[in-house]
Amino acid sequence: MKNYALVLAAGKGTRMKSETPKVAFPILRKPMIEYIVENIEKSVVDETYLVLGYKREIVQDILKDRAKYVYQEEQLGTGHAAMMAAPVLGELEGHTFIMPGDVPLIWYKAINRIFETHFENGNDLTVVTAIYDDPEGYGRILRNPQGQIMGIIEDRDANEYQKTIKEINTGIYIVNNQKFFKELSKLGNDNAKGEYYITDMITIMRKEYKVGTYTVKNNSLVMGVNDLYAISKAEKYLREYINKEHMLNGVSMINPETITIGHNVVIEPGVIVNPNTTITGNTVIKSGAIIGPNSEVHNSVIHENVQVKHSLVYDSEVHMNTTVGPFAHLREHANIGSNNRIGNFVEVKKSSTGDNTKASHLAYIGDAEVGSNVNFGCGTITVNYDGVTKHKTKIGDWAFIGCNTNLIAPISIGDNVFIAAGSTVTKDIPSNSFAIARSRQVTKEDYKKFLIGPKADKEEMDEK
Repeated sequence: MKNYALVLAAGKGTRMKSETPKVAFPILRKPMIEYIVENIEKSVVDETYLVLGYKREIVQDILKDRAKYVYQEEQLGTGHAAMMAAPVLGELEGHTFIMPGDVPLIWYKAINRIFETHFENGNDLTVVTAIYDDPEGYGRILRNPQGQIMGIIEDRDANEYQKTIKEINTGIYIVNNQKFFKELSKLGNDNAKGEYYITDMITIMRKEYKVGTYTVKNNSLVMGVNDLYAISKAEKYLREYINKEHMLNGVSMINPETITIGHNVVIEPGVIVNPNTTITGNTVIKSGAIIGPNSEVHNSVIHENVQVKHSLVYDSEVHMNTTVGPFAHLREHANIGSNNRIGNFVEVKKSSTGDNTKASHLAYIGDAEVGSNVNFGCGTITVNYDGVTKHKTKIGDWAFIGCNTNLIAPISIGDNVFIAAGSTVTKDIPSNSFAIARSRQVTKEDYKKFLIGPKADKEEMDEK
């Protein structure tokens, strides 16, 4: 017998004030639905189904084949969404974990505990509840004197006494497939909105089947995200969980409340993360690295003892003992060798460098293959774009590129080449050569008397 998950993710999320489907909205640069699916994948669930509707192609493009899909063309409530899956899940023997697609902080261990309670109590329907000090807006759990759940009353329909109840419905359930989806056909929509609600299944099922509850201890795990303010709250909780885990594993964080680390980031013990730093995507930071302050690293690998300060590193790799910054920018698969210096206001794009290479300040290295022990003088530019196509620059080992040099690609610079400062190089340079490519200086002595204009006239009058 298998365990299944059904994620209700068809809604638009109008309170987000965005054309992006709510479940695709990013939290710490990752779509909300990915957090949910990743935790389901880590849990005891064997197969995941999503109910999709609004702009479903966006959600499917995010998840690809990590889930199976059913469609809800018209959104008529949670019960109606479950009905869309009934033809499939109702035929499968097992139990299904049903949850909204806007609960991104759900944790796989919590999912497992809910399943354990469901099975231990022999429930056919388990309702996940939480205790809120301020339950306004949530459906309240109604119990009989013996403590058994009798139903759920929505906040707008509750009387004064019922509004004092602090136990609320989270919108998360575990159901026995063949019993729940069979009874789902009895669900009605006799309410103000004309919608079908899963909450009504409690009253229907408790007549013949066992209905129980599971109360979560950490309310943030089941918080719904319906607007941009809730996004900020979810990010705050997620940031705290992630940072705490890294610090307990040996990562030093200076002023951690200013540090944002994504869900998939791997950081080895011995790393130091300084204030105002963001590390996201599938990034790996290895031992001894110092990241920040005021830096962003995304989808990159940072090797041992690398320093990145006041800089941006996107989709790149930086090898051991290299320093990046301040104010450097690595992007589009820059691959920086060991013991490099990528300094002030240096940009490296879609390029590789060997070991012991230095570009200390004010340089652009784009679409280039650079060897080891190369020195880029201040103001060096690989001129890679002709207005239509990008071209490659190749530089050998031990090359010295003088200040303010333009390398007009496509071009190849050999080993042990010395290029004079101020050169604009348009032809390949063979190894062991010296190249100078600049206009001959012309000095006109005593030229002041030939100057014209207001400045010259004023100086002449002053002399008189």
